[in-house]
Amino acid sequence: MTLRHLEIFYAIMLCGSLTKAAEMLCISQPAASKSLKHAELRLGFSLFERKSGKLIPTKEAHILFEKAQSIYSELGHLKELADNLAINPEGRLSIGCIPSLGLSLVPTVTTQFIQENPSIKVDISTDHTETMLQRLAKCDLDFAITFQHVKNPNITVVPLAQVPLVYLDDQPQISPVKIDDIDLSRWIHPGTDSLAQLIIQHRQFQAFRLNVQTYYMAAEFVKLSLGCTISDIFSAEQILPKSMIYPLEPAMHLDICLLHRTDMTLSKAAYNYQKTLKTYLEKKTQSLNQKLYPNEN
Repeated sequence: MTLRHLEIFYAIMLCGSLTKAAEMLCISQPAASKSLKHAELRLGFSLFERKSGKLIPTKEAHILFEKAQSIYSELGHLKELADNLAINPEGRLSIGCIPSLGLSLVPTVTTQFIQENPSIKVDISTDHTETMLQRLAKCDLDFAITFQHVKNPNITVVPLAQVPLVYLDDQPQISPVKIDDIDLSRWIHPGTDSLAQLIIQHRQFQAFRLNVQTYYMAAEFVKLSLGCTISDIFSAEQILPKSMIYPLEPAMHLDICLLHRTDMTLSKAAYNYQKTLKTYLEKKTQSLNQKLYPNEN
């Protein structure tokens, strides 16, 4: 079956009739019918049964259709990749980041970057890490910024800085807050990603009252007096007053990582953004760590 035969077969399966398939492909009905018959001759079996002027898919057609769907999905990804490569010159950056960093860190760093590089056009979006990995695969992003160390042979992970984690609570606490002393009945669990994985290395929070998927949402619930949680310092400072933010015992940190495709080097613009981000993080995290965890410095 040639690609043209596959296209006509796929269109018939989608439309349910030869006439509609021909219209969709902008060809005549006789041409579509001839191509279908040719495909069936090459295959050696029928794809459709003709009953009362209708085409009824055979068992073999349904099996082929499942494979055809995956092929057309890949063709769609190929088109997206080609389109993104065509419209992504050196003077443009497409950046993805997790939602919590999109509230605080990334806007601050991007503002500095644009001031230093006024000719660069920047597109920024927020997504969960898995979605950003899919977009990296299609070259829809130049790089992604996340807390997650991704284990993927096609992705290069560049650790940039260690960000301190903090305890959040609207009820007064003795500082620092020991993780074993956190009230389980008030615990707001911050999703299932790298932060949650780090927390369970120190304590298991199995029966939590509320589970959320973003750190800043967890912080917002703390602000509304619904409970307590652990968050990165950037998300915490963006939402809560300092009186609700406490250091932890033991001290905990997460790596901020930049992700990009292993088979593609960063453009000059992307490299300069990475440099700006790393310089900012080194200064900022050093100051935060000295304030929160002075005994570790």
